[in-house]
Amino acid sequence: MSRPPDDFPASGEADGEAGRLAALARYGILDTPAEAAFDDAAALAAQLCATPTALVSLVTGDRQWFKARLGFAPGETGLDRSVCVHALAGRGLLVIPDLAADPRTRTNPLVTGEPGIRFYAGAPLVTSEDMAIGTLCVLDTVPRPEGLSAAQGAGLEALARTVMTQLELRRGIAARKTEAAALADSEFRLRLAIEAAGAGIFDHDLVAGTLAWDGRTRALFGVGPDEAVSYADTFLARLHPEDRARTDAAVQAALDPAGPGLFDATYRTVTDDGTVIAWVAARGTLVVERDEGIRRARRFVGTVRDVTAEQMAQVAVAATKERYRLVTRATNDAIWDWDLVADHVLWNEALQAAYGWAPETVEPTGRWWLDHIHAEDRPRVEAGIRRVIGGDGHDWHHEYRFRRADGAYADVLDRGSMVRGADGTPLRMIGAMLDLTERNRVAAQLRAVVEGANIGIVQIDPRTMVALEANPKLCAIWGADESDIVGHSVAKWTPEAEAAARDQLHRRLAAGEIVRETLEKRYRRKDGRLIWGRVNLVSQVRGEAIQATAMIEDITAEKAIEVRQKALIELGDTLRDAAGPTEIRGIAARILRRTLDLSDAGYAAIDAAVGGFAIGHERPDGTMSPAPFPGMLARLRRGEILAVPDLTAEADLAPDAGGYAAAGARALVGVPLTRRGDLVGLVYVHAAEPRAWDAGEVDFVREVAGRISVALARIQAEEQQRFLNRELSHRLKNTLTMAQAIASQTLRNATDIASVKEALVARLVALGKAHDILLSGEGEGAALEAVIAGALTIHDDGEPGRIHLSGPALEVGPKAALSLALMIHELATNAAKYGAFSVPGGCVGVDWTVAQARWPEDAGEAEPVVTMTWAETGGPPVAAPTRKGFGSRLIERGFSGAVGGETQMIYAREGVTCRIRAPLRGLLEKE
Repeated sequence: MSRPPDDFPASGEADGEAGRLAALARYGILDTPAEAAFDDAAALAAQLCATPTALVSLVTGDRQWFKARLGFAPGETGLDRSVCVHALAGRGLLVIPDLAADPRTRTNPLVTGEPGIRFYAGAPLVTSEDMAIGTLCVLDTVPRPEGLSAAQGAGLEALARTVMTQLELRRGIAARKTEAAALADSEFRLRLAIEAAGAGIFDHDLVAGTLAWDGRTRALFGVGPDEAVSYADTFLARLHPEDRARTDAAVQAALDPAGPGLFDATYRTVTDDGTVIAWVAARGTLVVERDEGIRRARRFVGTVRDVTAEQMAQVAVAATKERYRLVTRATNDAIWDWDLVADHVLWNEALQAAYGWAPETVEPTGRWWLDHIHAEDRPRVEAGIRRVIGGDGHDWHHEYRFRRADGAYADVLDRGSMVRGADGTPLRMIGAMLDLTERNRVAAQLRAVVEGANIGIVQIDPRTMVALEANPKLCAIWGADESDIVGHSVAKWTPEAEAAARDQLHRRLAAGEIVRETLEKRYRRKDGRLIWGRVNLVSQVRGEAIQATAMIEDITAEKAIEVRQKALIELGDTLRDAAGPTEIRGIAARILRRTLDLSDAGYAAIDAAVGGFAIGHERPDGTMSPAPFPGMLARLRRGEILAVPDLTAEADLAPDAGGYAAAGARALVGVPLTRRGDLVGLVYVHAAEPRAWDAGEVDFVREVAGRISVALARIQAEEQQRFLNRELSHRLKNTLTMAQAIASQTLRNATDIASVKEALVARLVALGKAHDILLSGEGEGAALEAVIAGALTIHDDGEPGRIHLSGPALEVGPKAALSLALMIHELATNAAKYGAFSVPGGCVGVDWTVAQARWPEDAGEAEPVVTMTWAETGGPPVAAPTRKGFGSRLIERGFSGAVGGETQMIYAREGVTCRIRAPLRGLLEKE
C-alpha cells in the first residue's frame, strides 16, 4: 500500500477517519463507470479555471479514485501521490500556486515526475454530515503565483457543491429505487442527474452588486453572451409574472445572513413578449463572512437547470393520477394497492359499492383481505400470492370466494402485478378484484344448457385445434370419454380420406379468419365407426384471443335414410327392367351390400329339393349351394322378420349353425317372401361379425323385399300371361277340332234334322261347360268331380239322392276333362231318354277309385290306375241297343281314347253300368 502524507489523519483520529470512510461508502460511488454528470462537472471546472486538468477525486483509506478526470490518464493513484488529501482537513478552497515550492507536495512523484504538475486548486466535497470525502480539483503543469480569481474560486466551490448535490441525488436515487410509489419521482431525479451536464452557474457579488451568468444560464433566460445582466432588470424581468414575486421572496429570504442561506425555487423564464422559454430549477447558497462576530453576506452562488421536461412530466403525472382516480371511481372493480414493505393496503370506493365494506370497517392490511377469503379457498390463494411475491414473478391471478359485508360470498377474479426494486426486492402489488358472481351464475346456466343440449358442443383453440371443452352429447356422438377429446386436437376425429378439406378449414381458423358456416362432414368414432355430422362452426374475437365453437349434430340416421331412399329409387328403376329371378338376385345383392356396407346380401328362393335356400358366397360358376336352415325356416314360415345380432346366441337357430358358418354369417336380417301364404323365398343381409341391427336397416331390407316381391310377381304374371296365351291358342284349336268332329259325327247318317239339331246343340253346350270349368281354375286342368258335376247339372232336379258322386280329389288335364264331360253328357242324355233320369225315383251314381296296378296288365311295374263306374238304378227295365250311333261310340271310345284307357258298357235289366279304367298319368296329361 502507498504511504499517506504526513498531514493525513493520524491513528488517534481513527474514529473520525472511520466516519469519513463510512460516509464515502454510503454513496456507493467507488469503482463505478464514468457518468456524464461528473464528467461534465470536471470539464466545467477545467473551463472555469482555464486548466488542462480537472478531477473529481474521492479519497479512501489507501488510494484516491477519480470519478471523473480530464487531462489525466490514471483512474486512481496511491495516497503518496495525492494532493487532494491536503484539502480534506479544511472546508474551504485549497490553492497551491506552485507544488514544487510547497513543502507538502514538492516531493510528490506527480510533481517531480510525469506529468509534472505545478499548480493545484481543490474544493473539498463535504457531505451533509460535514465529512470531506474528496475534492473537485484543477491542475496545471505551470505554476500560478496569482492562484485563481475570486470568480474562479467561487465557481469551483459552487461546482464542488454541485458535485455533492449530484452525489446526494445519486445516493437518493439509489435509495429510492426500492420505493415503487416513488417511481415517477425516481425517474425525475434520475433525469436530473443525467441532465446535470446542462446546469448553468450564477454568481451574485453582493458587495460589488454584480451578477455573473455562464452561457447555459444565459440560454435559459434568453440572454445573449454579450448582454449585461442584473438582478432586477434581467433576472426578475425575465421571470414569468406569476412566478416573479414568489421567486424574489425566496431569494431575499436566502440572502438573510441570519437564515439558513439556501435558495431552492422553480420558475418559468420568458422572452420580452412573454413567451415561456423554459421551466428552471435553481439552487443557491449564500456565502457569509464573519467580521468580529457579525455575519455579512458576501456572495450568492448557485446553479440553474432546465426542468421543462420534468415539469411537463409532473403535469402528465398529475393528469394520469386524476384519470386513475376517476377510473377507480367509475369501475366496479375493487382496485387495491398493497405496500408490501409497510403491509398497508389501499382500496378504492368499489370495495364498498360492490361488496358493502365501509372504509371505517376495513383494516388496511393484507391480513384483513386474506381473512375475508372463504376458508376453503384461503390456503391455495395465500400460497399462490406468497409464491409470486417470494419468487421472481410479476403477475398473479386467482378465482376465489370473497366475503361481502352481509356475510354472503361473491365469486371474484383477482389479478395483481408486482412492483420490485432494482435488486428484485418486492415493494408493492397493485391489482383489481372483479366480481364474477353474476357472470358465474349466467355461465352456470349456460353450462347447464350446454351440458344438457341434444347436440354436441366443443370449444376449440383455433390456432392449435385443441379442444378446450366438450359437452356430454359430443362424447356420446364420438363414443369417447371427455378425456379423449379435451386437450387433444379435434383433427384426429376426421377420417384421413377427408384430411385435405379438414386441414384447409383449420388453416383458415388458425389465420384468424372469422368463420360462420354450416357444413356436413364425416367423423370416425372411437370404436372406428364412421358417422355423419352437421357442423355449425362459429369463430369470434374475445379480447385479444380468438375462440371457435363447433355445434355438431349426428345426422348419420338422416344420411342413412337419404342414402336408402336413393337406393330404393334406384332399385325400383332397375327392377322394372329385370328379366328374371337371377337378374333380380344380382340387383338386390349389389344394392343391399353397397347401401348397408356389407359383404353379402341378396335374394334366395326356397329350394324344394333340400328344403332350404342358398346364402353366402357364389361359386366360380355364379351359383350358390343351397343348405337346409330348419330353425330359420320355421320362423320365416310364421311370417317373422329376423333381425339377429348374433346367430350363435339364438338357441332356436342352433340347428342352422353349420349353414351359417359355411356362409360366413354371424349376424343376419331376413325378410320372408310368401305367395298365397306359402314361403317362397327371402331377402337377406348378413355380417361376418356380431352386429346390432338398427330399425332403419331392418326397415330398408323390408322395403327391398317388398320391391323384390313385386318384381317377382310381375315376372310371374308376365310368364303366366304368356302361358295362358299359348294355352288359349292351343285350346281354341282343340275346341274347334272337337266341335268339328262332334258336328261331323252328329250329322252322319242323320234323317231327322230337328233331332240332329237338338243333339248337336246339347253336345256343344256340354263342351262349353267343360271349357268353363277348365278356365275357372288357375291351373291348366280341372277337378274330376267338378267336370262330372258340371255335365250333370241340367239333370239335377233337386230330388234327394238323384245324383251321387264319390271318389278322391283328382286334377285332370284339359284333354281328359273335355272328353270326360262329353262322355258324361252322352250317358246322362241316354239316361234322360231311356234310363234312370226318365222316371221319378231313378238315381245315377258315379264313383271312382285310384289303386296301384299294372297298366297294361303285362307291364313290369305297377302304377296308379283310376277306375270310374257309372251306375243307374230305379229306372225302366233296360234292353241292349240294337244299333250304335255317334253317342254310343263317343261313350265307348271318346274318353278312353283320350286318356289311353278302356271302357266297358253293361246293359243289365235293373240299370245301365259304364266302367272305365285308365292310368292316372293319362288323366293328368296336359296335352
